[in-house]
Amino acid sequence: MVSFAEMSEIQLYDFQRESTDRVRDATKRHKAILLCMPTGAGKSICAADMIAGAYRKGKTCWLMAPRKELLRQMSSTLETFNIPHGIIGAGYSPDPFAKVNAVMAQTAARRMDKLKPPQILFVDECHFFGPEVERIIRWVLDAGGWVIGLSATPMKTNGRAMGDIYQVLIEGPTVSDLIGMKRLANYRYFAPNLPDLSGIATAGGDYAKGQLSSFMEGQSVIVGDAIKHWKAKADGLITVGFATSRKHAGLMADSFNAAGIRSAMIDGTMDNDQRKRVIMALARGEISVLWSVALLCFGFDLSISAGMDVRVKAVIDCSPTKSLPWQCQKYGRALRYDERDAIFLDHAGNAHRHGLPDDDREWSLDGKAKRAGSSEPTIPVRQCPRCYFVARPSPCCGSCGFVFPVASRTVEEVEGELAEVTERARKVAVRQDQGRAQTLDELLAVAAREGRKPGWARHVYEARQRKRAGR
Repeated sequence: MVSFAEMSEIQLYDFQRESTDRVRDATKRHKAILLCMPTGAGKSICAADMIAGAYRKGKTCWLMAPRKELLRQMSSTLETFNIPHGIIGAGYSPDPFAKVNAVMAQTAARRMDKLKPPQILFVDECHFFGPEVERIIRWVLDAGGWVIGLSATPMKTNGRAMGDIYQVLIEGPTVSDLIGMKRLANYRYFAPNLPDLSGIATAGGDYAKGQLSSFMEGQSVIVGDAIKHWKAKADGLITVGFATSRKHAGLMADSFNAAGIRSAMIDGTMDNDQRKRVIMALARGEISVLWSVALLCFGFDLSISAGMDVRVKAVIDCSPTKSLPWQCQKYGRALRYDERDAIFLDHAGNAHRHGLPDDDREWSLDGKAKRAGSSEPTIPVRQCPRCYFVARPSPCCGSCGFVFPVASRTVEEVEGELAEVTERARKVAVRQDQGRAQTLDELLAVAAREGRKPGWARHVYEARQRKRAGR
């Protein structure tokens, strides 16, 4: 048994410490708390810190995952910090004395009559659950325990609210904030295709899977464009691709291989050893593109899965969706910090439905009202006809400099130069302004100009000080 003294001290960034402190404070008044932080912000590290604290107090904890790959990642995180734990999952022998367990949701649901509910249940990717997980949550709450949900997108994948389970939502920094802090990577976004999905039915809040898959499997133009644009924009970058079905993923992998781009697919039918081999092949550069449907969408961290310091740096999206949580999760795959820009190749038109990766989104336990009428492109983004770069509306392309033609001149011109600043360009300017600010006072001035809280300036300043000190 690992002693308290042998457990590794978990070093949190200021924004992570602030978030965990807010969760701990919320447990004084609430039993079910949802912590929302973007992919790559370190939700698993925050959970490990809270679990370590609970372990020291003698409390029992479960860290529950919806997928086998996430179960292994969670166990690896706990091992990193020397937190003693058992595993409750198919193929693992349970430890009846373990105070902490990494738990596979489906296995726990089948064994509830033989298990004792934990005092604290952490639900990873809590937006992705069905009746089995909800039954476990109710079981823990009925026993007087606490439930802490972890999600980058606190909305069920069908768009429904999560307030029927969770009582309070605690939001950490936004994607835009974390890019500014250099905790997430900047990106470039290209959308060569905008498929016409007007004939595809809707089922369960998203496109009908069968119809959508048949449609996308027959889009030879999209396949050709995906190959051409990957070679032009992402060649040499570790890439994941999203397809609409296993058949579609296989077709995409075969097409890329035929074009000389080493590719493979991964799915839920593979055993642990098969998955490990494919993931290691991606991490080592033996394959360039790994295709899946949803397996790589939730919580997948290549560096943890492979045990190597590697990052996914490009996403090929060939899977149209009406689900904002699904799309944000896909965005998150390539945003883990690296000095290089992440590359998104959107062949599904999803930016037009859901906006860009660093759009600030307001999450709520009450859910988000759906727009009545058509679900076709509604988000104000502009696509360059020359290089397919996608950004918020502006007079010229931010990638190749193409000047968009003016449709009409019905507005009277005034003297002087009129510069239109897009939201995307504004954010770039803010980041440059932040980079020039060297002292805390200068960062506080940036915060005041941008309407940010003073704590943001302190976070950035202290992070820089730690980096300079070699921490």
